[in-house]
Amino acid sequence: MNEKKLAKHWWAILLRGIVAILFAILAFFATGFTLNLLLIFLVIYLLLDGLLAIIGSIMAGSHHRTWWVLLLEGIVSIAAGIFVFAWPSITLVVLVYIIAFWAVITGIFEFLGSISASWAAPGKVFLGIVGVLSVILGVAIFIYPLFSVTAIIWLMGIYALIIGLSLIFFSFKLKAINK
Repeated sequence: MNEKKLAKHWWAILLRGIVAILFAILAFFATGFTLNLLLIFLVIYLLLDGLLAIIGSIMAGSHHRTWWVLLLEGIVSIAAGIFVFAWPSITLVVLVYIIAFWAVITGIFEFLGSISASWAAPGKVFLGIVGVLSVILGVAIFIYPLFSVTAIIWLMGIYALIIGLSLIFFSFKLKAINK
């Protein structure tokens, strides 16, 4: 049964959720810090999220036919993190578009992953919610790119908090079927 094999690696999803919540906490308290500190937080989040997604895809590779969706999501996250790190003096508008593009692309992959998951897979609705929220955030940022830095930081923090809580809940659903 594929769900049982996927459930063995519930902890990887839990780690992604914890990383997202840590980023959310940092984002909520970073509003008074410099943009450079925010960029460091963003790079760390993107790289860790991408790395954990890639590890999860490798672990699910032999058990799940849609492992490549998680792999692509991880690659996009790492690419965005490297881009932000390589050009820290980039203008805020370009950074905003990178974040918007990342949110839309990863949201599409997460939503597609939820659709292609087995009907019996626990918590697939939460993966779909994560995908839809990512796309909504990305589209909102594309429409209003000149939000203040504080508003963008808070939106990213709220987004990361919701994503983190959803991933943690999903990981515990998987852990329950692993017993």
